[in-house]
Amino acid sequence: MTQTKVGAFLAIGLFVLLGSIFTLGSNKSYFQEVFLVRAYFDSVQGLNKGSLVSLSGVKVGNVDGISFDGDRNLVKVIIRIDAVYKNKIRKDSRIELRTQGALGDKFLFITPGTNISEFVQHNDEMLADYGNDILSVLSKRGNESEKLFDAIGDFQKLLRSVTDQNKIPSLIAKLDSTAGNLSEVSQRLNSTLKTGSLDRSMTKLEHVIDKIDKGEGTLGALINDRSIHERIKNMLGAGQKNQQIKQILKSSVED
Repeated sequence: MTQTKVGAFLAIGLFVLLGSIFTLGSNKSYFQEVFLVRAYFDSVQGLNKGSLVSLSGVKVGNVDGISFDGDRNLVKVIIRIDAVYKNKIRKDSRIELRTQGALGDKFLFITPGTNISEFVQHNDEMLADYGNDILSVLSKRGNESEKLFDAIGDFQKLLRSVTDQNKIPSLIAKLDSTAGNLSEVSQRLNSTLKTGSLDRSMTKLEHVIDKIDKGEGTLGALINDRSIHERIKNMLGAGQKNQQIKQILKSSVED
């Protein structure tokens, strides 16, 4: 008799333990009032029975069932929502399939509706938005996604090459050398300005130009004497007189 009682208690305990594990594993509660709604999607890849359902990030229920609706040619998803959230979800709320976690687990995300809309009721249909999460977009844009990741990889390589411990000292040394050269050029320029060499050179140049303008010297005479200008002009083009032109120019320079 005692062994029978012990066996019965063990069986009951095992049943309760298995029931608890099943309940926690499926994220369901059989001791809480719930209501059901449905939504239709073109694809629910990765979504499973028991998957999480959240309202603006707050867990409100789970996926209760997934089936194919032949009349609509869409996937029908039955959603079990805790009754305490019944007055939080409105008929113009939107539900969409999203991805969470590093493993890409799928879940349903509900966005709140407007205050002017009525609350959803048991067996109501909710409006569905189709896969707009980042992983869905990347999977649809295959080649472009690969190019994006390649660009990110190239940028990481460039960043590593710039921050390479062996290259930083060399880069700093080159910058120091460049700065030193600029400083030397600046000092020479300042020295030239301070000694007045530039001013004296400009003064001499102005003096020479002034003498030429006044007709002083051979070059001034050549420039200001119209008759010489005409003589040289008449001699241009005559091949046999090239030697004479050279002689005139030579004598002018010597004078």
